[in-house]
Amino acid sequence: MNRLTAKICLLGEFSVGKTSLIRRFVEGVFDERYLSTLGVKINRRTLHIDQTEINLIIWDTAGGEKFDQVVQNYYRGAAGAILVCDVTRPETLSALHEYATAFHSASPHTP
Repeated sequence: MNRLTAKICLLGEFSVGKTSLIRRFVEGVFDERYLSTLGVKINRRTLHIDQTEINLIIWDTAGGEKFDQVVQNYYRGAAGAILVCDVTRPETLSALHEYATAFHSASPHTP
């Protein structure tokens, strides 16, 4: 069996649902209460696709920290990023460009 490990960062403003998406994906649960992330929280999930074991290391960032140097260090070594917004709050959609730019400046060859 082949093994692959990938670091994935979820990026977006605070309170857009990053933690809720991760908890649903990793733990299979959804909680309507707002759970604020401080700094970064790291989650893991292993998937089996065909003959490949994929170990995902999912980094949940707090939000609102696009240009924070510490947070940009979190982006390094990532295999990809997922940008998250809340369509009921249009400013969170327009902020995604800034998150993508900050991510690519720290990790320029990552999709």
